[in-house]
Amino acid sequence: MLEQQLRAHSSAEIRFDTPTRLIYSTDASNYKVMPLGVALPRTHEDIVAIVSLCAEQGVPVVPRGGGSGLAGQSIGPGVVIDTTKYMDALLDINVASRSARVQTGLVLGQLNKKLAAHGLQFGPDPASAERAAVGGVIGTNATGSHSIRYGMTADNVSALRCVLASGESLEISPESQVPSYQSTLGTRDAGLSTQIARIVSGAHAAIYRDFPKVWRRSSGYNLDFIAEMLGYDAADPAAGLTPANARRRGSNLENHLRQIARFNLAPLIAGSEGTLAVVSEATLHLFPKPKFTVVAITSFASLLDAMRAIPDLLSLDPSAIELIGGLFIKLARDLPECRGRLGWLDVSSGIPDGLLVIEFDGASAAEAEAGVARLDALVARAGLACSVKVLRDARAQADVWYVRKIGLNVLASIRSDFKPISVVEDVAVPVERLAEYVQRLSAVFKSHNTEGAFYAHASAGVLHVRPLVNLKTFDGVRAMRDIGEQAFALCRELGGAMTGEHGDGYERSHWNRGLFGEEIYQAFVAVKRAFDPRGLFNPNKKVDAFEEDTLETMMRLGPAYRAKPFGSTFAFHTDGSLAGMAEQCNGSGVCRKSEGVMCPSYRATRDEMHSTRGRANLLRSFLTQSPGLTPRDSGLGTSAPGLTASDVQAALDLCVSCKACESECASGVDMAKMKSDFLQQVYDKQGVPLRARVFGRIAALSALAAPVAPLANWALGLGVTKRMLGLAPDRPMPEFAAQTFDAWWHKQPMSGERQNEGRQSVVLFVDTFTRYNHPRVGIAAVRVLRALGKQVIVPPALCCGRPLISQGQPRAAQAYARSVVGALAPFARAGVPIVGLEPSCISAIKDDYVDLIGAKAGADDGVDTVRAVARATRPIEDWLSEQDLSALSTGARPPAPLLLHGHCHQKALWGTGGTKRVLDKLGYALTEVDSTCCGMAGAFGYEAEHAEISRQIGELALLPAVRNAPAEARVLAGGTSCREQITHLAGRDVRHPIEVIAEALGAG
Repeated sequence: MLEQQLRAHSSAEIRFDTPTRLIYSTDASNYKVMPLGVALPRTHEDIVAIVSLCAEQGVPVVPRGGGSGLAGQSIGPGVVIDTTKYMDALLDINVASRSARVQTGLVLGQLNKKLAAHGLQFGPDPASAERAAVGGVIGTNATGSHSIRYGMTADNVSALRCVLASGESLEISPESQVPSYQSTLGTRDAGLSTQIARIVSGAHAAIYRDFPKVWRRSSGYNLDFIAEMLGYDAADPAAGLTPANARRRGSNLENHLRQIARFNLAPLIAGSEGTLAVVSEATLHLFPKPKFTVVAITSFASLLDAMRAIPDLLSLDPSAIELIGGLFIKLARDLPECRGRLGWLDVSSGIPDGLLVIEFDGASAAEAEAGVARLDALVARAGLACSVKVLRDARAQADVWYVRKIGLNVLASIRSDFKPISVVEDVAVPVERLAEYVQRLSAVFKSHNTEGAFYAHASAGVLHVRPLVNLKTFDGVRAMRDIGEQAFALCRELGGAMTGEHGDGYERSHWNRGLFGEEIYQAFVAVKRAFDPRGLFNPNKKVDAFEEDTLETMMRLGPAYRAKPFGSTFAFHTDGSLAGMAEQCNGSGVCRKSEGVMCPSYRATRDEMHSTRGRANLLRSFLTQSPGLTPRDSGLGTSAPGLTASDVQAALDLCVSCKACESECASGVDMAKMKSDFLQQVYDKQGVPLRARVFGRIAALSALAAPVAPLANWALGLGVTKRMLGLAPDRPMPEFAAQTFDAWWHKQPMSGERQNEGRQSVVLFVDTFTRYNHPRVGIAAVRVLRALGKQVIVPPALCCGRPLISQGQPRAAQAYARSVVGALAPFARAGVPIVGLEPSCISAIKDDYVDLIGAKAGADDGVDTVRAVARATRPIEDWLSEQDLSALSTGARPPAPLLLHGHCHQKALWGTGGTKRVLDKLGYALTEVDSTCCGMAGAFGYEAEHAEISRQIGELALLPAVRNAPAEARVLAGGTSCREQITHLAGRDVRHPIEVIAEALGAG
């Protein structure tokens, strides 16, 4: 009934299907709660209609941003409202007043990119900025590494457009008074602002007595802001360290005073986690971007020594002081995502247990450098036991901040049932007591036979701390509860707050009564009732919270979690099973970012179902058929109807198998591998579709078609052929060459050359597409290798099996993989380099084979052989980048610039650095397109039902960049699919990098 009404009375996209409900049942927290449905509004009026209809039927409403919340604040029963798909506009920028008006579905990172053109930024910079929506940032009162400079979101929200629980719209700003709003409190015509003022006035003494003595706080409601607006700041000089005074000890005094200068409910809405209102638009205060920054890396052998230094370091007026702990560093060094970004890390004396990243900024270089001088003087004067390394290069500084900001994913990369859990990961304490807090909390962890990883905002007394606990066991759940209770007692003793920025959600709301005391807690309840008398907005958060017994029944991976047996083809050595890899998805939503490669289909559709997180959620639910519990007293039912294989297959359908999730998500969720493995099981039951069978065995078919290339090309272009195979009618199919690579190779006088001296031989792995469709690429490679004086060894025609893997037939690909490993293993053992031309084939050998044909761990030595071949196999450009090319005579080199598009597997697994280095050696001016996958993705772009999404992915960045490139620019792409996509949709000639290299070396 409600579903139909929502469709009839709004333009929102309404989804009450089981897959969507399951996808929205989790966020980045420990919990899983099935919603009744999901609404994706397009306008403010849609939100009004959704809230009004839900109110009529007594159905809860849960506002959700990017779903990156760590405390469970963006999940719940009822209807989830997600504004990120359609309501993501930057509505206005006022440079003079330094303000921006935005829709709350806009991702914060995207907002800052747009503001950068005006030299402005939104000050609070949470680590999740690249996927966190403004609405979620407001909801949790988010901040970040630079909070001592810019404060929290509540300090920086000027005006809001909201919808109240009655369905009324509410405009909040300092300039306009709120309209009358009927409430169960106060007189009939009392305004909402009057009710809130009355509640806060009655509790002001308790606010200054009992509020946590830290200014970084997301616990409870921001009644301290309202008290200051009402003039109670100096009402009790004997109150001691009040929240206002504590706040004013930071560097954000100016904007805080500006915020409280007039009565405004916006700071109260900030941090309320959608429990008071649904926000559709916000006006944000902005700051000028710093013109100069310098970063000093101070390394302490002892974490406690680092913490003891914080108060003195704060006296230097830094813009940030961030902690990176020893366990964090150890994990980051092993991650592909971080490995190339740790050049600033000095471990010559061992891994520091406490590394502090200290930033100084200024309007001039001298002003920023003055901070470093102050630091040097302090280190000498105080005898701080640390080394100092100063980074002035912008790229090096960016690398530091990148590694720091992916902290959660670094910890989540741990491969074990003992996961870094979030029970006490966000406590804020006075900086003077940080060392004591770390020491005593570490003792708590030790008493439970575990350890914790420490990192984050040392400058504000907020450390993100996650103990390693196995929540799949009852002992683990008991340990979580005990750790939480002991940490809470410690937090209260030290005058801290249980959350410094990540919010209460389900995780921490039950602490609020004990944290604030009964008088303030009742004021919180009164505020909630004033805004939401029936408790329909994001219920059981902030107040009326579930106790721990109930929370433990709502856990995503609790003791009741069991994965069903699944007949995987892949071994999944790292995670043990397909379910184990799906469990690695921590829900933080890194796959929803808008830079890098991941996730192409999400970026094109903006649909959570087509993100890596959405697919992992469905796979995990399918493999466990977990009930998806709803809190037992919600009255909305306890589970979803069963999830079918077809539901999962539909979510996997748009996955282009780009492999970016394997490396860009530090948790290493390889959706390409999981998709292939899952489809194998589906095809075992349903049979392999004709198209998948044809494209999967393209090597065998190409061998048959190549001898009759003109006839084969004509037949493939026929409409009847395309209809039979379900191909897009306007997509030209790749043509077979008149002369194959083999035909050319066997005519060469040295085509039969064999290994003579290992150091002078190179094995060239010629892939199917080079062999039959683009032999010029292979010919160029042979000529380059010979120009370097190498003996070229070309194994007989071998398909790597990538087409079969991509088409959901990994079992059939095993025979191909064994043949390739068998042919290449002798060379790998002998130390002969093996180079390839097609990135997707190289990635199969380097990345997929271990799980595809390597025996289960401990069964035999097959894994070692496969790994030896994988290590020996490289892209030809990477190998060439390490060779001495200076002695070679170069041919006529065109002065035209080069535009490079890296294949998605290449960017995900080994990068484009080798290609760029070798072309730089040869003197070319090269620009790399900042693009995701090209969108063709093997056969994907040829398939009729995928042709449009393929185009949309290409249009995200690649195709516009190619079209806008100067006419004289030469376009390069190592992937066959990439070249086809660019040719088809941008009309430009595209070459493999080896072809340009051959020309430069006079070997073309």
